Amino acid sequence: MKFLASNWGTSSHKDAFDVAYSVPFMLMSMSGFVFFEALIAAKFSGVHSKDFNYANDLFSGILSYLLLCFTSLVVLAAMFSIPLTELLAPGLQGAAKHEAVSLIVLLMPLVLVLGVGSFLSSILTAYGVPVGAEVCQAVSRMGIVGSWWIFGYAPTLNETALSLCVFGAVGLAFLWMMFTRVTGFHYKPRLDVGKGKMCSLMSQGFGLLLTAVLAQVAMGLLRALASMDGVGSIAMMTYALALIYPLSILAGKPLALVMGPRYIRYLKSGDVHSAKWILLSCCVGLFLVTMSMASAIYWNAREVVGLAFGGGLFDASAAEKTGRLLELAVWALPAEAISRVLLMPLLSDGRMHAVSIIYSARYILQMVISYPLFVHHGRNGLMVSYVIAVGFQVLFEGLYLFRFMVRRMPAAVA
Repeated sequence: MKFLASNWGTSSHKDAFDVAYSVPFMLMSMSGFVFFEALIAAKFSGVHSKDFNYANDLFSGILSYLLLCFTSLVVLAAMFSIPLTELLAPGLQGAAKHEAVSLIVLLMPLVLVLGVGSFLSSILTAYGVPVGAEVCQAVSRMGIVGSWWIFGYAPTLNETALSLCVFGAVGLAFLWMMFTRVTGFHYKPRLDVGKGKMCSLMSQGFGLLLTAVLAQVAMGLLRALASMDGVGSIAMMTYALALIYPLSILAGKPLALVMGPRYIRYLKSGDVHSAKWILLSCCVGLFLVTMSMASAIYWNAREVVGLAFGGGLFDASAAEKTGRLLELAVWALPAEAISRVLLMPLLSDGRMHAVSIIYSARYILQMVISYPLFVHHGRNGLMVSYVIAVGFQVLFEGLYLFRFMVRRMPAAVA
């Protein structure tokens, strides 16, 4: 983001790149795989220690289906890149719109890289190796940043898109080597073993798939409205959220990967008190930490933005406007981090319907309030709608899990 800010600031070119870069993640989410990661981790937790050959065949079969699915998504998105751009950013004009179309095509291989990386990381989690799929993204971005800082290489936007795909593939290769070393699996192209399990996962996660679609529609609506707010609004919104998203991952995901399996083991053994304690202590501690972080960022929003992105074409005016958005967006940090911790407990014991309903309610609420808030407050209203929606989501998650624990406690005592 620092590289993009320095070279393109809050220009229409940066708006075009943000729209195009969102498409691979949109397709990943709308394919349902963001939620299927937890299902796959749970599935392999139960089979990998029992029958290695079956687990290896299951891995090969599911991977074959995923490769087929992701390749189809890449081809379709490339074919319909023009109407996709019109849908996602109706406010883009002239050269920026044509630039977004070409960038969408160039960034499509990221769907394969990120999809396969997520699948491998979910199985590694089942083997007790909590390596997130973000390793592929990290390597792809480090390649760009390293070339820029060390060699002074400033590629064009098209070259940036290609470089992200190439370095992402390098990250996937690294993850693959780790995966084969830990699991001992060898990929054998086949569809017969994976067919039944993929159908089972799809049926279990159908509600989650609908939720993922709603999520992308909700975020797509924010970008579409921002594109009508003027040049640079998409870019500024992306910069603000770019500071919140990685912080929520750093604060919440490592805790979720460690706490989630323990919570499930406690529940399965009937130790509901320990499950309740570990969940509550993690959430309270995470809330205190992230609220402290949010407060510190709020009081120094412009300085944080300037430090993170300042320089080059990202001038004082851009820092001022983006800082105002960050002052609003930062209050989503505690809820985003806690939500990552609560996801696995919500998905355990087949309670996927709860996740679907809660997340769907969040995205529907966000869509309902985003337009009227945008009409009255512009891009600031879009940030407010985002914060309100994620706050209600965590509230619903907490109430549901509390109710679930209360119902389980008498049974455990008896």
